[in-house]
Amino acid sequence: MALRFKALLAVGGVAGMIAACSWSGSGGTDWTHTGLTSREERHSPLAAIDTGNVDRLGLAWMFDDFVVRGRVHRGNQGTPLVVDDVMYATGPWSVVYALDAKTGARLWTYDPEAEGAWARKTCCDVNNKGVAYADGRVYVGVVDGWLDALDAKTGKRLWRVDTLIDRAKSYSVTGAPRIAGRTVVIGNGGGDMDARGYVSAYDLRTGKLAWRFFTVPGDPSQPDEHPELAEARKTWGKESRWDLGGGGTVYDAIAYDPDLNLVYAGTSNGVPHPSWLRDPTGGDNLYLSSILAIDANTGRLKWHYQTTPADSWDFGATQHMILADLEIAGKTRKVIMQAPKNGFFYVLDRASGELISADPFTTVTWASHVDMKTGRPVLNAAMDYKTSPKIIWPSVSGGHNWQPMAFSPDTGLVYIPVLEAPMKYVGYDSVTYQPGSLNEGKGPPLMPPFEAEDEPLLANQPKPKVQSVLKAWDPVARKVVWESAPQPWWSGGLLSTGGGLVFQGTTDGKFRAYDARTGKVLKTIDTGVAILAPPIAYAVDGVQYIAALGGLGGSESAYFPDGAAAHTHENRESLFVFRLDGGAVPLPPKRAPEEKLPLPKQTVTDPKVIARGAELFYHNCARCHSFRGAPGSYPNLWNMDPAAHENFSAILLDGAFADAGMAPFRDILSEKDSAAIHAFLIADVNRMAKEGEGAAVSRFNEIGK
Repeated sequence: MALRFKALLAVGGVAGMIAACSWSGSGGTDWTHTGLTSREERHSPLAAIDTGNVDRLGLAWMFDDFVVRGRVHRGNQGTPLVVDDVMYATGPWSVVYALDAKTGARLWTYDPEAEGAWARKTCCDVNNKGVAYADGRVYVGVVDGWLDALDAKTGKRLWRVDTLIDRAKSYSVTGAPRIAGRTVVIGNGGGDMDARGYVSAYDLRTGKLAWRFFTVPGDPSQPDEHPELAEARKTWGKESRWDLGGGGTVYDAIAYDPDLNLVYAGTSNGVPHPSWLRDPTGGDNLYLSSILAIDANTGRLKWHYQTTPADSWDFGATQHMILADLEIAGKTRKVIMQAPKNGFFYVLDRASGELISADPFTTVTWASHVDMKTGRPVLNAAMDYKTSPKIIWPSVSGGHNWQPMAFSPDTGLVYIPVLEAPMKYVGYDSVTYQPGSLNEGKGPPLMPPFEAEDEPLLANQPKPKVQSVLKAWDPVARKVVWESAPQPWWSGGLLSTGGGLVFQGTTDGKFRAYDARTGKVLKTIDTGVAILAPPIAYAVDGVQYIAALGGLGGSESAYFPDGAAAHTHENRESLFVFRLDGGAVPLPPKRAPEEKLPLPKQTVTDPKVIARGAELFYHNCARCHSFRGAPGSYPNLWNMDPAAHENFSAILLDGAFADAGMAPFRDILSEKDSAAIHAFLIADVNRMAKEGEGAAVSRFNEIGK
């Protein structure tokens, strides 16, 4: 059947720079929302830079004076905003920078002075995905749970509100707030730890709480906060692990439709991940891994759609959502589109929640398809890892993670940064609650290359690989139109423009411009810095700019992926701004080889103590400190100086470096535990020295089982 898009007018040149942008846009010359407009399309109508001249793209200016604590570079994930020729960008620790959008000159800096020890309460570090702007105010979510409103001209804080319901739990805020009518909406993270999910709306002027929607039921001994939870509770068994919070956090994806006055929130996975540990009754566990449509005035639920019922794979639905008007079978449909972690691309009616289509955009083996009558995925029984390990596509990282997509009304295509890899899922029989730690209830992320013992698990499976790829997806024809050559793991977010271009950065430090219709690479700029954050486009004085934040951060900074620029260059947080006829990008300094420090003396030889230390290391340390000295952002515990060895317990248990993000662990670890971890590290360092450099691997096969 003939299916077409209802597209915006395609206008070139200077006129293109002032083409109308729907829903709270500024004609495209500014970038006023995280997704340019509240539709979250991430498509700029600017067309001065196009397929015919993008080869002239070069550096206009760059900014790299970011706040760094403890000499640890934590990277960037944010989307800058540009309003009235001022750029508002965020870096690690939720610091906000106001810069002249034409020259890069600093206008002001706002440091919320987030609590350093709060880094332990984040699953994936202290990155920040950006700010919101409305009526002369800038709103930023702070990693330790605050929502701050700033004067856009001065950076002075106007009000601050605590968004957390329980500061003893592992809540954090790394997502960008969204403006929805008279309120600013924010969620939080912690779904892998012990958080109970919710999303909150606050009055723009006063910071007063307007409404709060909990995404999962709470302690059954307490009354439900709103009626929707009574319905959700029917899908949770009485034996559910209420002590772990349930998960379902809204840590990123939020969108707003002012015409329908609906806030759309994507919820995360449950904790623990395997559904049989979270809820032995096998219920769907609403509203985990769901898209929620919430009335922006009342906070009441209009509809929901659960992408992964009874999620056992960490396949949350917190990925970027796009609102668009598509012509389907001769009828214009108001839709919401999402490519969540589970590997299926969804098109829903955004007024009713009706499922229009659901198709795999990458390799999927956990389910065969989505039943269009029920809206439920049809599970592949052979991939049930409850009683034995299974190699499943996609991996725990998902087919698509937090890096935003882009939708071009000109081409009718959605551009997706796709992750392609399987993972060996190993289920646990039980999970013991550990405050401040990952309580996932499954084994470590075992990805290719697999061990010889895994060969039987690979039978009748696609050939394993670990790569990223940019795919152009037609959401109406429901197919891939083109895809890029393979890229290193963890490619960046996307921008499409009226000039017929798609821009993307990757972990290898390359910033590329693609032909939006064909996928041909038209320009490649080497920045020497991994770029995962999505680019933006804006114009000042008739000149178009493309900007992107760089620096490898989040969970990706624990161990730099193969091919990442951080293997060869220093991983400095950077902001790159490009224009036609700009200059060359100065590459960051080469990464200096790490000085080999004296080998620590091994005094503990008891294999049980060392094995216990390895287990404790995996559960408490491994999400930041890479295994066996593999390159990463954080201190190499396999090459500590004598002072670190001498003060090991003071650092680990008492928080000697808490201000830099190394939180104290004395609340969950004892002196005996600390000694066991230390013994494991010393034993492993000495073993590696004896066996040679070939013993240094970056996997956890030997621990955490």
